Amino acid sequence: MRSRGYGLLAAALLCWAAGAWAGASYRAPFPPPSEMRSPLNGAGGDMLALALGARRAFADLWFVRLLQYYGKREVREASDQPGHETHQHRVDDQGHAHCDHGADYGKGDYPEFLPLARHILEVDPSFTAAGLYGAASLAFNMERPAEAEELLNYGLKYSPKEWKYLTVLAAIGYSKAQDPAAVAESIKPLLREPDCPVMLKQLAAFLNKRAGNFAAAAAIYADILATSRDEFYLRNAERELQRLARGPGARR
Repeated sequence: MRSRGYGLLAAALLCWAAGAWAGASYRAPFPPPSEMRSPLNGAGGDMLALALGARRAFADLWFVRLLQYYGKREVREASDQPGHETHQHRVDDQGHAHCDHGADYGKGDYPEFLPLARHILEVDPSFTAAGLYGAASLAFNMERPAEAEELLNYGLKYSPKEWKYLTVLAAIGYSKAQDPAAVAESIKPLLREPDCPVMLKQLAAFLNKRAGNFAAAAAIYADILATSRDEFYLRNAERELQRLARGPGARR
């Protein structure tokens, strides 16, 4: 009887030791609450997300906030520049017309962009599409590659095998070397992914056109027409396909 008691005690100790080892080696798939930096007075929502186990739902809400924030254009071009004749223009309070979709589309300071983009991954690091969108915007639209790399590296901290992040990191490296063909080639595998941001497709088409690979550019623009719902990207893809059909040297 006593030996049986010793056996149970030994089994309990083994179970406790196994549990302690598993607990010590377990790595949570989510950032700890102490790592979350809630921007725009969002701490209450974050607490609710953690309490309800609804990280993805709240990450979606934060992504909508990011899109709304980035949708407020900070840089607008004057509409009297060549090539703006086909665009719809905004008239400001002083009666001056501006184009929201010129060469500076998507540019600006947006000081809260990185904190907002990072916070989405703090809430749900599996939201890869948001990470790609944020990094592509920072690196290629706002020309802030260091911040894009910071965001991607944070995403890789919790998704170390996410090849899409690694691909964009490589593209950023090629862009620093001013090699458009290499950037286009590096992000090519992303274009077939359903969560590939349309801005990356647009970038790939532009870079292929710049590198003289007009057939690849046309294929990407056609894909944008078939898959995107964004009015700007649809109109731009239509115009670019018409130009490419007229020949690489066609004027706007």
